[in-house]
Amino acid sequence: MLRNLVMVGMVVAGLGTIGIAATPNAGSGAGRWPGADTPLGRMIAGNLGRLLVLRSELNLSAEQRSQVRDLLVQHRREIASTVQAVRAKRLVLRDAVLTETADEAAIRAAAAELGEQIGDAAVKAAKLKARLAPILTDEQRTLIGQFLADRDQTIDRFLEQAVAER
Repeated sequence: MLRNLVMVGMVVAGLGTIGIAATPNAGSGAGRWPGADTPLGRMIAGNLGRLLVLRSELNLSAEQRSQVRDLLVQHRREIASTVQAVRAKRLVLRDAVLTETADEAAIRAAAAELGEQIGDAAVKAAKLKARLAPILTDEQRTLIGQFLADRDQTIDRFLEQAVAER
């Protein structure tokens, strides 16, 4: 489940970021998305690749997969409604930013509402994580922690390079 939550978060964030930040590259090959050769694209692709490696390294047993699946199915509606609520608030913020006459108060209000909804989602994720943690072994939890630390370092390096290029 933790792997699924991480994956969902990365995919949602990655797809949103790609759509906003990726710029077409004249030299990109057929069948590749336009941002594949950008620093952001390489960071996103690298993180997704590491996530696939993590999935393999976790080596969940059939029983663990079943327990995780059962827990996710049990909370499927709550997870979906939470994701929908965050997305709705994100769209409100996006629309507030993209209006012809950007109203600072409206943007800040939309951002605050999105922040509150993200906080609610984080609380729900923490509760679900607490139910999933006992399913995993200590080694599996350590692998997830290492993956998260590595992902954070990758993002930090990307941000350092972005600032240095100014």
